This record gives sequence, C-alpha cells and structure tokens, in this order.
Amino acid sequence: MKNKFYYYQLLDEREEQLMNKAGAESFTLFIWLVLLSYLVAVLAPSLFNPNFLVYTLIVGIFFFFNRARYLGVTYYSRFHFTILGCFFLTLAITALLMLQNYQFNIEIYQHNPLNVKYLSAWVFTYIFYLPWVFIGNLGLKSYGQWAQKKYEKDMDELESIE
Repeated sequence: MKNKFYYYQLLDEREEQLMNKAGAESFTLFIWLVLLSYLVAVLAPSLFNPNFLVYTLIVGIFFFFNRARYLGVTYYSRFHFTILGCFFLTLAITALLMLQNYQFNIEIYQHNPLNVKYLSAWVFTYIFYLPWVFIGNLGLKSYGQWAQKKYEKDMDELESIE
C-alpha cells in the first residue's frame, strides 16, 4: 500500500542505520529531559514553565543533528509531502492554533465553538498557512533532489577511483 500523504525515498541503507542510531539516542535524551520537566512540575510547580517542554524539544533536535553529523551521516533521505499531505498538515497546524485560540479567547467567542468569529478565524488561519506549507514543501523537495544528485555524483566518483 502506497502512502498518499508523503513521499519518502531512501538514499543509502548504511546512512539510514546511522540516522536511526542518532534518532534513538536523541529520543532517549528527550525522554529523560521530559521526565525531569515532569518531576519539576510535580515537586515544584511554582518553578515549572510550559516553555521548558519547547526548550527540551529544541535541545533534542539539535542533539539529533549534531549526533548524526558526528556519526558521519552525509545523505539525508528524500522526503516531501504530497498535495493531499500538505492540505492535511495545514489542517493539523490550523487545529493546534485554533484550539489554543479558543482556550485563550473563550469569552470573546461567548463559550460557543460555533461562533461566527471563531469559525471565520479557522478559515482565515487555514488560508494563511496553506501557502507557507507549500513553500516549505517545495524547499524539502528541492533539498531532496539536491541530495540525490550529490549522492549520485559521490557514487560516480567512488566508482571512477576503483
């Protein structure tokens, strides 16, 4: 069964194994930091700030890329969304933003999720973010094509050396 939401192509199996190793190590770090944040939230709630979770995610992402580079990963897989995937990704982003919007502005919407202002904000947010998702997807696609060409060029150089 082919996935209809994203396109994924593997460039090199060894590189994928190294990426999986870096991902497992960064996930372990991320889980320990989230556990630490949870303990701070339970034991000292006055010190806890929800932004700690965002900082933890950023640290995990940077650790992942640095660890992958340290392991020698040079080729990333080709990955980009299909058109249907872009629509659903935009819907997910819109849903996250609008749920927070409703939570913070519940008095403005008169405790009614079917308020015209709230529903129009859904439409505006979706239309606003859709082009940005497509632009980001084009960036992913062009980066994947560049990585594919670089991989083929490096493989040709290795064959010519032998």
